[in-house]
Amino acid sequence: MNKDEKAGLWSERIREFRFSGQTCRDWCTEHQIPVSTMTYWIRKLKQEKISSEVDKERVFAKLPSESEIVMRDTAQETVAVSILISGYIRIEAAPSCPPELFQVLIRTLKENA
Repeated sequence: MNKDEKAGLWSERIREFRFSGQTCRDWCTEHQIPVSTMTYWIRKLKQEKISSEVDKERVFAKLPSESEIVMRDTAQETVAVSILISGYIRIEAAPSCPPELFQVLIRTLKENA
């Protein structure tokens, strides 16, 4: 049985357990499964789900070098939004910034503030 088949089997077992209305210990005893194995798979599949959700939301952006920042500042490019955090982090979004990237940026800042 490969990794995906095992994950599918355990997803089904966990679903059956949750819909059974039984305690984990009772369900596992009835199905001759160690409670430790059941709790391991519950944690493992939950972590995989969280990890895959994080990957879907991840957005990569090119950060400018110091010289690019200096050149841009001297050219006085129009900046639609400028965010300064603790004096060390500066985030600037130009008017051409895609709305999706801006939404992810704001959501990430809110979640990690």
